[in-house]
Amino acid sequence: MANISNNMVNFSELVNKPQFYTTKPEKNNNKKKVMAASIAGSAIGILGATAGVYALAKHKNPALTLSKITYDEKDALLIGLGSVVGGLTGGLLSDKNKDNTKLKLREASQQFVGNMVFPFGILAGANRLLDKSNFKMPQINSSSTLAKAANHVLKVLPKVAVTIGSLVAGMEIGNFVINKINNKIFKEKIKHDVKAEDYLVHADDICITANMLLKDVESLSKITSKILPASFILSGTKTGIQQKN
Repeated sequence: MANISNNMVNFSELVNKPQFYTTKPEKNNNKKKVMAASIAGSAIGILGATAGVYALAKHKNPALTLSKITYDEKDALLIGLGSVVGGLTGGLLSDKNKDNTKLKLREASQQFVGNMVFPFGILAGANRLLDKSNFKMPQINSSSTLAKAANHVLKVLPKVAVTIGSLVAGMEIGNFVINKINNKIFKEKIKHDVKAEDYLVHADDICITANMLLKDVESLSKITSKILPASFILSGTKTGIQQKN
């Protein structure tokens, strides 16, 4: 009976050891810190890159104000890079588990190369080819309201098709290529699929495309061009928060 009693006491002490109750809260706190640091890092990277883009544009056009600036593919890539580098830095500095470093580096390349370099590069190249080809859709020879609306759609249809096709193709090709490269570099096979939120960085292009089809939403495209830098924050945040499981 004494032995049984002693065993019960030992078992009770074992169960009530503090580490059984502190492990999960510690993990949750670490995740929150990593999330906050990743968001902050991404925001700082975006602000720094946007300031750089504005400074270069201001140098070329001293009268340019921040409210009137527009972004091309190169500007978008620079801002996207700032977001990813900032989010990666915040995530690495705040994450106690250094085993997650590989995952963050992999996501950084996936976000920048797969979701930005390829889509923006293909879009820029396709637009140049379209402009050089001077391709135009045939127009309906009528003065009716319906014909005018149809002619407008036909006129912008090539540009719309090129924009949508380039973005989708760029995202799929870019993620496929960088995924293959990452599998060899990190010696770990992971399939990285394109998600709906990955298209957020192309919100400006998507709204401009809608604007070409629907002339009445011009104000929408103007708004999105102003908030374009903010659309990159998800890429940097996703990079910094990558953790096992």
